Amino acid sequence: MKLLILLLAIGLASCAPQDAEPQPPDIAYGQELCDECGMIIDEPRFAAASLTTDGVMSQFDDIGDMLAFHAGRPNVQVRAWFVHDYDTQEWMRGETAFYVRSPQIVSPMGHGIAAFKDRNAAEAFAGEMGASVLTFDELLAAP
Repeated sequence: MKLLILLLAIGLASCAPQDAEPQPPDIAYGQELCDECGMIIDEPRFAAASLTTDGVMSQFDDIGDMLAFHAGRPNVQVRAWFVHDYDTQEWMRGETAFYVRSPQIVSPMGHGIAAFKDRNAAEAFAGEMGASVLTFDELLAAP
């Protein structure tokens, strides 16, 4: 009977979708640490995460820390990037977000990057900061 249950479980697992949409982590704010700097992650609007193709989830207290973490690991392939919308603090995919970088943005580690789901919201915020809006690829390429 145990063998039958084991075989059934293996069979069901093999039928599960392997390409399911990646999901962001559930961060315990004020308790968990940033994988780049080791500081406590306590501001959702700046928190970020990445999921590698190997299934490793890393989490960060600042979008800039996420970028620095992966810049130092060029051989690690990222399957999904996650950031929070600055206004709603909801998770979204980093690849589709719009970014504003400015020294006037006070982020946990001083990288000064805010992410937005909506381009118009990003442009309005950037106008207040005297900055411009960047796509994810532009953010990655920026010095």
